Amino acid sequence: MAKNPFENFYPVPSAEELIDIAFGRSSKKTAPIPQRFDNVLKAKRNEVNRIQNVNSYIVNRIKNIIQSVPNLDELHPFYQELSHLLVDKEILKNNLGRLNGIIPVLQKLLSSKIREINQQTSSNQCSIVRRQYYARVASVIKAQKNTLEYLEKARRQLKSIPVIDTELPAAVIAGYPNVGKSSLVRAISTAKPQIREYPFTTKEIIIGLYKDAQDTKLFQLIDTPGILDRPMIERNHIEKKAILALRTISNIIIFIFDPSKTSGYSIHHQISLFKEILHEFINKVGVPCIIIFNKMDLATDEEMEELQKKIEPEIGNLSIIRTNAKDKKNLELLIEKILDVIKDHGLFELDLSKFR
Repeated sequence: MAKNPFENFYPVPSAEELIDIAFGRSSKKTAPIPQRFDNVLKAKRNEVNRIQNVNSYIVNRIKNIIQSVPNLDELHPFYQELSHLLVDKEILKNNLGRLNGIIPVLQKLLSSKIREINQQTSSNQCSIVRRQYYARVASVIKAQKNTLEYLEKARRQLKSIPVIDTELPAAVIAGYPNVGKSSLVRAISTAKPQIREYPFTTKEIIIGLYKDAQDTKLFQLIDTPGILDRPMIERNHIEKKAILALRTISNIIIFIFDPSKTSGYSIHHQISLFKEILHEFINKVGVPCIIIFNKMDLATDEEMEELQKKIEPEIGNLSIIRTNAKDKKNLELLIEKILDVIKDHGLFELDLSKFR
């Protein structure tokens, strides 16, 4: 099952939380002390146990955090691109390194204070050394305040990355708003579409799955409103970067036209957007494209013929399918075409170096 590669990114506490939890646990978790020991020896054993518990909790928590962060360079290109949108790889690495750097400091402090406790001659002196240890540990952790805050913010952002099945062919849908993209996803999906907010757009993204009669997943459809639905000049830096991420998972581009113009966008604007998508996905990285003339119940034959003539110089041998997504008209032809492309391209083993 597909999952977010940052799903196991361990929660990062604030400096205050880490200190409070560690010190709180130290007094509750103590090893048994033999009754034959005198009071001073009991105090030594007890205080050593307490500071060892503090050290163990903090060091283990830090190690869990560091080990739970995947190497960004080893992720699928889709997740690499998206993670770079959200966090700076070098800054993340540096913060993890700073946090890791306090482990030997804590270990050295622990060893020093254990020796010091064992040198004391009274229970009160043992307690004083333990409190000194607490103060030093608190100081070390508070110095990591900004590091811990940065890592928790990065964790929350990275966990917001959408879950895409990178093993499953993906048909990414493009076209202006209101041309019928979301209707198409819902009409074709044999599994209930997932609706999520993505980190690179304020709009919800729809992911639908198409399964065969044996409930085998054959492909996924992805509608990305806010990304592939307007001219490049209107997109901000993050949205342009998001297109790079989408290219790494786009095995097919389905571009939807509304020949009826009831979407509110002229044929001229729709063709201009189509040319941009053609350039970004088809010409640059060789992603196959299927063209949809939607709303055939509203568009006249003349409107569809006129649109086809206008795009013929651009499309070559690309397929055009006329549909009405709302009532599922001719969608079986689209499904057959998608499955044909999947078969012809052998699950699209594209050269991912093209996406960089």
